[in-house]
Amino acid sequence: MKITNISVSEKGAQNEIRGLCGDFELWYRFPKHILPEMRADAFIAASLIPAMFCGEDIVLDDEIPVSPLLLKNIEQLQDIFIMWGHGFGKVLRRIKVTGGICIPPQSTNDATVSFFSGGVDGTHTFLKHREEIDYLLFSKGIDIQLSNEEMYQVAFEKNVGFLKRKDKNLFPVETNVRFFGHEFGLTWILCFGGGLSSIALAGGFKKCFIASSLSYADLYPHGSSFVSDHLWRNEHTEIKHDGAEATRIDKIRFIAKDEDALNILRVCWHDKGYNCGECEKCLRTMASLRILKLNAPTFPECTDQLVREKISKLKLYDNHDGAFMEENLAEARHVGDMVLVRALLKIKRNTGRRQMLHILDETYLGNRLSLLKKKVGNLLSK
Repeated sequence: MKITNISVSEKGAQNEIRGLCGDFELWYRFPKHILPEMRADAFIAASLIPAMFCGEDIVLDDEIPVSPLLLKNIEQLQDIFIMWGHGFGKVLRRIKVTGGICIPPQSTNDATVSFFSGGVDGTHTFLKHREEIDYLLFSKGIDIQLSNEEMYQVAFEKNVGFLKRKDKNLFPVETNVRFFGHEFGLTWILCFGGGLSSIALAGGFKKCFIASSLSYADLYPHGSSFVSDHLWRNEHTEIKHDGAEATRIDKIRFIAKDEDALNILRVCWHDKGYNCGECEKCLRTMASLRILKLNAPTFPECTDQLVREKISKLKLYDNHDGAFMEENLAEARHVGDMVLVRALLKIKRNTGRRQMLHILDETYLGNRLSLLKKKVGNLLSK
């Protein structure tokens, strides 16, 4: 996979760095006070997992600067993700990075930043490290689609208001890095750590917090992990994975001490309103709020009827979703919420049945059931 044509330019009121990663034109846009350095580090971080999946070496233009430390860390990152490949259902191969000029970054940006979109993890990290963080970043194209300007502005204004009351600034960032892995059939969950780190490397920040979505108890493959995130750094930009010491319920309990934080809570990425109240992420958060007897005005009330009609019918597709379900189940049992306990046990049983059926299909039927289901789905969608 060739990384070529890296350039830095002004684009309206923004500074932009872009380059070709194979056939994909990857770009990052920052406010005027953040001036990217023309170098390959961000593009390598974004490209590593796709390149490993394709089994293609990363080849840089000869004259482009690249971090010696990042190149060294790429070896350990590959050790980790090759071992994790099976957990993602992907075969990842070891590759080489060639070309470029090994030069540490020359950035003078001394800001410590953190990503913030009003969600549980980012808010928890901000409130913990408020004194250390200089300003925060809201990335358009990560939590909200690049085309959804209206929803982005609504969320951005709410977040700006909250952070101003904390004497902190929030700056907008735009990038299409989330869509890069999709070109190869790779999920954002797999490309998550490298993708967010690539934004920090492109901006040349001194330190960037990446809020953990999992706790230390959740030891399974994930694109953003305390095992791997710190390795995406270069000589200037430190990447700090933060928050794995707390479960999601712990985080919600912590941020609920700040009423303002609870009033702007937004976890949804479906672009169907501030929080759609229908997706797995919304419903699991609503279940946690119910367990903790908290009201967040940005969510519908989690009534018994909603638990029976919506939460109980949730489908879980990976370990990530299962971990949050188990957290909610344990807490619901602890507080004696039997309506929620029964709903979560139903999800658990149904998930187990689907997993068993998948194993049988894969082992004895050569995935013919899965292929038939896909064909039927394609026909129904026409």
